[in-house]
Amino acid sequence: MISTSTARIILIVFFTVFFMGSILSDYFIGVTGGSNSYDLKRILIISFVILVIVFISWGKEVRIAIPSRFTCVTISCIFIIGIISALYGLHPFWSMLELVNFLLLICLFFILRFCFAVMERTEVLRYFFVFSLFFALCISVKFLLFLLFHFIDANRPNLHSLVFGFMNVRFFNQLQVILMPLLCLSFYTNELKKFRHLAMLAFSFLWLILLQSEARGAVLAIIVSAFLVYYSVATSDRKHFTHPLLTAIAIGTGIWLVLIVILPLFIFDNDIWQLRGGSSGRIAMWLYILQEIPQRIFMGYGPMSFAWAEGKPLLNAHPHNALFQFLYEYGVGVFLVVTVWSLLKLTTLFRNIKQKQELNANTVIIFALCSAWIYSLFDGMIVMPLSQALLTALLAINCQHYKVITVHIKWRLLATLVIILLSIVLMSSLNHPELNQSMYPRLWLTGLIDN
Repeated sequence: MISTSTARIILIVFFTVFFMGSILSDYFIGVTGGSNSYDLKRILIISFVILVIVFISWGKEVRIAIPSRFTCVTISCIFIIGIISALYGLHPFWSMLELVNFLLLICLFFILRFCFAVMERTEVLRYFFVFSLFFALCISVKFLLFLLFHFIDANRPNLHSLVFGFMNVRFFNQLQVILMPLLCLSFYTNELKKFRHLAMLAFSFLWLILLQSEARGAVLAIIVSAFLVYYSVATSDRKHFTHPLLTAIAIGTGIWLVLIVILPLFIFDNDIWQLRGGSSGRIAMWLYILQEIPQRIFMGYGPMSFAWAEGKPLLNAHPHNALFQFLYEYGVGVFLVVTVWSLLKLTTLFRNIKQKQELNANTVIIFALCSAWIYSLFDGMIVMPLSQALLTALLAINCQHYKVITVHIKWRLLATLVIILLSIVLMSSLNHPELNQSMYPRLWLTGLIDN
């Protein structure tokens, strides 16, 4: 097993990847040879997995925790049907690359579980809280600076111009639904209570960004998951749970009214914010899937196939709904398995809250997982690189030890070699000639595939 200090270093490097791929992305794009911050994020996650798995594989002993049998069956079902569907799909190469990317995320899961196993759970949560707080404060400062520059230059900001390092603010909204609940760790962990006022301020600014960016799905995810937690905790703890949340939301809403609604009326002579109606084409894409899936209801059209689907109402490379994505690309069997798995897992988590009858750090993790799951029904949580990695980390934190096995060195070296080769193939596809240059991201920023 690795030492505790080594596990800490790996975790810090994992957090550093997020800063390099977002806030500091402009400084590192040239280093990787990429042309945009979106592809940089993908390259950084892949590189992290390669480097850490090579490092770990040479250790004296590697023990990994195997998830529950139900989870293993679900993952196996996705891969088996996904491979069959890919072979019968229109673009087997890209379908297989999608599965390779999921395989790397599974490796990331085991890497993080391996590190968490040698660290105290409270220490792991403390690291994630500090990362969430620092990340949120950095984003908030940049947001306010960009807003100030817009005011000084009399340059009207838009939805995407105030959040730096993500190309599209929706990529940051996906992280927000996880980061915001994690900030609540300061309310239920004794060691972090001294940061609760700073965490509440960070939560307020993230709420401000949600409102300014008109992230209706993210707002809905936070509110609905908060209600579910509220009704799961003991009656005596409900006020303790809602008071800091409502305070932070009230502060954030007040700042939003001043900075985004009232001040622009004086500076730009009109507002810069409006309440959007409609589904932004989501319903049309979901109806398209329901219309097309009967033709290949059992096997689907192949992993990543929405990126080249003909006749879809929008050019998006993914349908902005995780479950509908599994339905269209993997078929009804995988759709049902994934739906049942996720609902049963969430039900079990909320049942655990009721049984323990107390607010603690586990409540916060459940809050974050539920928020991420709900938002995945409206956006590409399971598609974008940073949200994939952060969601994987959250699942690794929540994973319970069902069975621990020791991996022999020959299997570790074989797995490392396979992962390296697959990662090289994955990154070499960045400039593949089949990629349409329209910027609708999926695996890469140029995510559409030419038929």
